Amino acid sequence: MKVIYFLILGILLSTYGVFTASAGYITIKTETTVAVDDSNLKVKVVVTNEGDESAFNVQSNINENQRIQSSPIKQVLAVKENFEYEANYSLTQTKHGRYPLIINIDYTDANQYPFSALTGTYYSFGSDTVSKVFGSANDIRLARYTTLPLKLKNIDEESKEVLVRLIVPKESSVQEKVKKVTIQPRSEVNTIFNISNFSALTGSRYQVFFILEYEDENKHYSNIIPCSIHVDASKGFFKRYKWYIIAGSSVIFVVLIVFQFVPRKRSSSGKQNP
Repeated sequence: MKVIYFLILGILLSTYGVFTASAGYITIKTETTVAVDDSNLKVKVVVTNEGDESAFNVQSNINENQRIQSSPIKQVLAVKENFEYEANYSLTQTKHGRYPLIINIDYTDANQYPFSALTGTYYSFGSDTVSKVFGSANDIRLARYTTLPLKLKNIDEESKEVLVRLIVPKESSVQEKVKKVTIQPRSEVNTIFNISNFSALTGSRYQVFFILEYEDENKHYSNIIPCSIHVDASKGFFKRYKWYIIAGSSVIFVVLIVFQFVPRKRSSSGKQNP
């Protein structure tokens, strides 16, 4: 009985240990300042580590119309520490309007495992514009494969041909990153992107962006639709049945404890006289 008692106790403690273990985390916060002077674009990026452990090999990457400028690599970014980088572009656009700007922060943890953090913003060249096409996308959970739906609405009285791009971190993959979508006047369209997990770790959270762009009356329009991806583990045996394991182990453990204190009747035997 003692063997069974300690065996159940070991299972119970190890089960709780598996499901309550925790570790440190890295959270990258990015602040971007944009300034345009004639045809010159100045972008300042400030990266802050808001987690509870240091980030390593941190690098800012600024993407302006597929022209990427990267900062020097900061070997260690301590908790609450800032890392600044400034990039300058000579703009080549010919049409006035609003254009997207994508910032990607690469970094690793103490084990040199790579991560990335995305953010998106705008800059205006010449006169600014406000898009007549907008959309919405819900946050999703990703184990291995999933779909990411996007709902688009056109509030204008004319149809729009919109270029839709899905910007994802390096840890995930997309089958079709760019789509051309035609939206009729005063109507909405639903479209779906297929996304898969490439190297993201369980428990990670990433921000992704849909970028909507079109041109009308010789002007450029853009809109950015953000959403988040939460990375889940594939449902193995312990993840699928963890609460049953915990509940069952707890009940057996309590029964065994009670059983130890139940008084037992002593049996007496008499001697026969020869």
